[in-house]
Amino acid sequence: MQKEKLLKELALRTLAKRDLKTFLLLKWERFNQKPFIDSWHYDYLCKALEQTLPQSNNQIQRLMLNMPPSYGKTEIIARTFPAWALGNDRSRKYIYISYSDTLCKKIINEIRALLKSKFWLSIFKEPPRFLRESSQEVILEEGGGLFVTTIRGAITGFHAHQILIDDPIKVSDMSYKVERDKVNDTLRNIVTRLQDNKSNITILMQRLGEEDLCGFLLNPREFDNESIKAWKHIKLVALNKEKEVYALDNFTYEREANEALFTKKHDIEALHSLRLQLGEDEFQTQYQQEPQASEAGYFESIYFKEIPSYEISETKDYIFVDSALSLNESADNRAIVVIGLENYQNSTRYIVKNCLFGIWSEEETIKCLIETMLQFNKAGVYIESDGGGITLNRLLQREIVLINERLKRQDKAIISNDINVYVASRKVAKVEKIKALRSYYNTGFLVFLHGAGGINQIKKELLSFNPEKPFRKDDCIDCIASCIAHKDCLPPALKTDRGLSLNRHIVKKGWRI
Repeated sequence: MQKEKLLKELALRTLAKRDLKTFLLLKWERFNQKPFIDSWHYDYLCKALEQTLPQSNNQIQRLMLNMPPSYGKTEIIARTFPAWALGNDRSRKYIYISYSDTLCKKIINEIRALLKSKFWLSIFKEPPRFLRESSQEVILEEGGGLFVTTIRGAITGFHAHQILIDDPIKVSDMSYKVERDKVNDTLRNIVTRLQDNKSNITILMQRLGEEDLCGFLLNPREFDNESIKAWKHIKLVALNKEKEVYALDNFTYEREANEALFTKKHDIEALHSLRLQLGEDEFQTQYQQEPQASEAGYFESIYFKEIPSYEISETKDYIFVDSALSLNESADNRAIVVIGLENYQNSTRYIVKNCLFGIWSEEETIKCLIETMLQFNKAGVYIESDGGGITLNRLLQREIVLINERLKRQDKAIISNDINVYVASRKVAKVEKIKALRSYYNTGFLVFLHGAGGINQIKKELLSFNPEKPFRKDDCIDCIASCIAHKDCLPPALKTDRGLSLNRHIVKKGWRI
């Protein structure tokens, strides 16, 4: 019995050395010591990566694999494959590239720990002998190793047999052409340099737009037909429309029509909910790997909801001001938007009550703002400091003094709105902040008061907004996004029958960027 158990263990270790998926499962059981949520697509990914190695009968020189975010690609391509491949050939050199320096440093530390582990030794028999170790690389005496770097880092000086690219650009950076060009130009140089040798390039990423790295490498305006055909392009979509067979080497899986890719993470119901939250364009791009970059469509008109005033309960109102950077004819609009926050379905609903916009002088801006403050006399005022916001606030305070003196003589209520000048967060790009509106917009937590001023302009900005080609006249919706993002913006405190607050703090929805 003991001999049979020993033989079974030896057979399992032998299989783990030869088969990446078996190594992955054993790694989670014996090294990570955590349960592994398995799925057939891991088998498929492992077979695809095995075929990038020279010992494969059908070696893939250029592999491009697209799949949804958080479906295990970094676990396979970064945390598991290099250590397994080095165990089989200690002379082979790998470069791992990602957008995140923090992730790169974490990966090299995890690979180093795995190579030094008893588990790795049990599979590959001999311990690794390190020639050099640093925060960016591990080099073995046999000449092989792993070098990690960001897309902005230096890649020259370390000849690689295989380059592993894992999400080379941040989602938020896709909005900026200069950031896209940095990534694409770097990979153009790599592809050109490796064109005449047998080095492998493997890209594993979610699609982010037509002009992301995969779109660039497959663009006939950038590369000739032969270069494009060299890529084996595999797409794993979150939800398939038709029956499909996935076959690589000795692995085959028959996927039925309308079958979720990773049911233990997102079943069909969860995917439909995700589609609603993200909107059709983003869901199609990131989860279906079909980039959508139409001139309009990020915010769909069917979700633009106007409500009558009698449907609104008690609100706490806020006035947000977006100042233009200049007064040129082509400059951004200045915008003043009034938003009421109410308690709604155990969360917060944002109701746009009024909107004024235009290319105004400072005097005209102050006039419009004071009219708005008189109309919404309990609303807090928030002025973005950029674009002359600090100067605008100083001039506004002086004008309020003059007007209040006049109102006192007329025996009328004076202006007493709280005025706040705030610095817009630099952690979240403007485009990303506006994109985050979509969950609220699509689910009825961002609505518009019927008959409110400026509604047509807001609708125009929403329906014209495209993160691939940001629309310049987006100041009204930027004000709305700023309100939703601002930590001070809360609905009225819930009251009991005795008038006491049920909770001192209302938990707001956060950004899902």
